[in-house]
Amino acid sequence: MAVWQEVVDAGTLSVMVGHILQPAYSKYINPELKDEEILPATLSREILQGLLRGKLGFNGMITTDATPMIGFNTPMKRSQAVPAALSAGCDMILFNKDIREDYQFVRDAIADGRLTMERVDEAVTRILAMKAAMNLPEKQEQKTLVPGEEALSVVACEEHRAWTRECADQSVTLVKDTQNLLPVSPEKYKRIRLYLLEDRLVGGFKDGDSAIGQFKEKLEREGFEVTLFDYSRPDFQEMFEGGVADIKGKFDLAVYVACLDTASNQSVRRIDWLHLMAADAPWFLNDVPAMFISIANPYHLVDVPMIRTLINAYTPTEEVVDQVIDKMMGRSEFKGISPVDPFCGIWGAEF
Repeated sequence: MAVWQEVVDAGTLSVMVGHILQPAYSKYINPELKDEEILPATLSREILQGLLRGKLGFNGMITTDATPMIGFNTPMKRSQAVPAALSAGCDMILFNKDIREDYQFVRDAIADGRLTMERVDEAVTRILAMKAAMNLPEKQEQKTLVPGEEALSVVACEEHRAWTRECADQSVTLVKDTQNLLPVSPEKYKRIRLYLLEDRLVGGFKDGDSAIGQFKEKLEREGFEVTLFDYSRPDFQEMFEGGVADIKGKFDLAVYVACLDTASNQSVRRIDWLHLMAADAPWFLNDVPAMFISIANPYHLVDVPMIRTLINAYTPTEEVVDQVIDKMMGRSEFKGISPVDPFCGIWGAEF
């Protein structure tokens, strides 16, 4: 609450409301509310009017989250939900299914009194007020709505990259190293088998390209001999016939790097080992040491509690990759403090 109060007090012009239930706040605002009457925030008068407008004092424009989402469509029929969001206090609808159909849902609600023209006028006024506050009409007239090259040059400028490096340095977290593996060096572990655990199917909304593929080149620059596990052509000899001697003859250290980030419609991410014999799983870790680096998700110990060296790095950028390598080689100390329970409450994960 304190964070959002600060956001409102700073003069934020618009707030996007999620399709999430807030039962405690809903009942705080309306103690008479029954459990079955609690609605997602985008449809809730208690959250929109009582909490956001009332308690927090927000006077800007409220927009829904994307209305094709499950959380918006399952509490009631869409023909009811679209006008209900406006009636409850949302000023703008984000994304539609059939926009002509949604317009008709609004017209029907105005015609039968579920949605008043007074509320529609208020919503339109807030939208126009935000455009005016941002000088959008003037910028459109001056053809400056889209920033020019000079304005865009600030993106990824050296100052911003320095901030990124500093954030990476401060955030990379050593979760555990119970086998005393770190620091590593080419003298101790010349041959590395590198496993890149990442999305192999497209889908969902991602923040951007991952820097996970840079690990091989950067480790090779440090003097390691790096062999990628080839997911496109699994080694059937290794899979069905190779034993401990075979693995030890190929590499000195296994490094798993995971970039399995959450995204729209991918809120739960688990490690999905190769379905054929789980050929990429670290079955050998009592004979060849293994370490695990996550650059997107801090909860992977739920699937690899047996891993004895684990680093969480949170963000798949080149600056993070550089900091991880510096720290795993002992050139920089680990400064990060885990913001969550990386052991996931699992017995044995801390060992």
